[in-house]
Amino acid sequence: MNTLLKNWNLRRIIYLIGGIFFVLIAVNDRSWWMIPFGLYFVGMAVFRFGCASGNCEVPFSKNDSKL
Repeated sequence: MNTLLKNWNLRRIIYLIGGIFFVLIAVNDRSWWMIPFGLYFVGMAVFRFGCASGNCEVPFSKNDSKL
């Protein structure tokens, strides 16, 4: 539980808010097919997988600075 609450950044917070938003809108509109999308984003934020954990960033290389 302690590891879930550490290292939160802006990207994880946005994924969490967006996922909760999708789930609430889906329940309100009774669009049940949209709930898995919202839960996917909530899962990305809570369990730190995918782009929410920063794995989608491209590392900077010294060779790129010459351009």
